[in-house]
Amino acid sequence: MSMITRYVLKEYLQVFVVTAVSLSLVEFSVDFIEKIRLLYPFDPEWQWLFKYFFFRVLRMLSESLPLVLLLSTLITLGGMAKNNEITAFKSAGISVFRLVIPLLCFGVFVSGVSYQLSGTLIPNLMKRSEFIRAVHIEKRTPTGRFVQNKTWMHLDSRRLIYAQVVSPDKTRMQGVHLYVLSEQFALQEETEAAELLYEGGTWVLLNGRRRVFSKRGVLQFDQFERLEINISKKPEDFDEATFELKEMTYDDLQSYSEQLTKAGFDATRYEVDLRGKQAMPFVNFTMVLLGVPFALKGRRSSGLASGVALSLAIALSYWLVFSITLALGRLAILPPWLAGWSANILLLAVAVYLFLNTRQ
Repeated sequence: MSMITRYVLKEYLQVFVVTAVSLSLVEFSVDFIEKIRLLYPFDPEWQWLFKYFFFRVLRMLSESLPLVLLLSTLITLGGMAKNNEITAFKSAGISVFRLVIPLLCFGVFVSGVSYQLSGTLIPNLMKRSEFIRAVHIEKRTPTGRFVQNKTWMHLDSRRLIYAQVVSPDKTRMQGVHLYVLSEQFALQEETEAAELLYEGGTWVLLNGRRRVFSKRGVLQFDQFERLEINISKKPEDFDEATFELKEMTYDDLQSYSEQLTKAGFDATRYEVDLRGKQAMPFVNFTMVLLGVPFALKGRRSSGLASGVALSLAIALSYWLVFSITLALGRLAILPPWLAGWSANILLLAVAVYLFLNTRQ
């Protein structure tokens, strides 16, 4: 590593760490104030509150990274330009491109790490955080549990239901197994069905068979085409049986989307969400590239206030375009991959154009 690379990286990382900590603290403070107001009435124990917020910190840092990288680039290069360091490097025959190579490499590194964390660790931490909130803080009994794209749900204290595929509106389930337990929690009855439908306020099992185990060990067996069952819950009561986007890994989204498609459901929303979730981490590199021409366009633009304002404007513009394209994808106006990646492609095109027009 050359002396120039070490110097530029050192200056950049100092600003990056301070900016990352500052923005994360701001985001954490806002989240804490918003959530503690809702959780305080449950009189939670401090250790569960600590764990609940602790598991959310990494996601907050990941969400703030694009803004952190853009702001760090503006401040670092803007400060170097203001102190005539950029002019000195150019006089020594060192181009702007050579100076920013370490920053671009760092942007690629952050994008790669963010991609891995966003699809694996962060969703799992969010699952744990929401479980702590529901069970240990709000003292609620979980209605369902989403495990490896299969759904387990509690109907009451003695009945469990398992479904291989659940429709997005929770009114149709496929590959259903219903288990009834005795007072001693021994298996008393097992029912298998191709589907479970919610029709006119009633749950109906279709094309299945039922096995009843007596205390004497005698097995009763019967088949049915249609069987109404007494379930007091409505489809919306099973919302906990599936996780939100922030709690789903790449594999979860891909598998769930494939299962919905095979079962005849519209999986467009989940395909779009998957592409958007995969595209988001790579905006980190683009923000570094975009920050270079803005930081070097003039000394007056290198101030902290101007850098913050510009960063917020760019971030807001990106989020606006990203949200619009995702909405168009969910409406099937754009294909899923284009809906997820178009905001990144547009921002990258603008960044490349401005960078190539920067005086070297």
